[in-house]
Amino acid sequence: MGQEDQEELEDLLEEEAQTPWKKVFLIILCFLGCIALTLAKGSGQYSPIGVTCGSLSFWLVSLASIPWVIAFAAIFRCMLLDATDDKARLNYPFVDTDIEWNEDTTVRYPLVCTIAGLFAGLFGVGGGIVKGPLMLEMGVAPAVASATAATMILFTTSAATVSFSVFGLLDWDYGITLFVLGFVCTMIGQIGLNACMKSMGRESPIVFSIGLVVLISAFLVGVGTWLSHKNESFAQMMT
Repeated sequence: MGQEDQEELEDLLEEEAQTPWKKVFLIILCFLGCIALTLAKGSGQYSPIGVTCGSLSFWLVSLASIPWVIAFAAIFRCMLLDATDDKARLNYPFVDTDIEWNEDTTVRYPLVCTIAGLFAGLFGVGGGIVKGPLMLEMGVAPAVASATAATMILFTTSAATVSFSVFGLLDWDYGITLFVLGFVCTMIGQIGLNACMKSMGRESPIVFSIGLVVLISAFLVGVGTWLSHKNESFAQMMT
């Protein structure tokens, strides 16, 4: 490796150790665009641009978020492919848990995550419950999988909160209480998990915590469904 390549590799390693603000900016821009489209569509009773529920304009605005998100996915795909080419040229020191981004994985992995998010929305569960185990199966490091799921949840819940609050559909008593409860419990759990990993010298507690959350969530969904329909016959539940 020449001197220039060595210097370029050192710059790349230093860049990788910093917050990728360009990517963060693009994610925020995508997030703001999705919120703007949701607000433009309206809640069915009011729209700032006069969109009527069920009209052609309503469906056009509703579906506009799909090409908007796909456009950003294409931008990130190009960025990942360019970064992979540079790393391969510079003999970047990959680790076992690094994802090899290529023409196939830059399409397959986002597609799998999209399907997972779709099913998470259909069944009313948090996307992180689905994508956390999914990323672990893909070979992503547990800490990276957990952080990625948390980042995703930040943007999705923020978008939902903004939309519901603007159209007066958010019960602020419940919202504030659940926000504080979630923040405090998350902080306690994160501190405890970090201490556990430090004492054990491994990241397996993250895997166990994700599995435990999935197990408890599945159990509670089953209990909730049974309590809601315990006085109904199977035929009544299907109608």
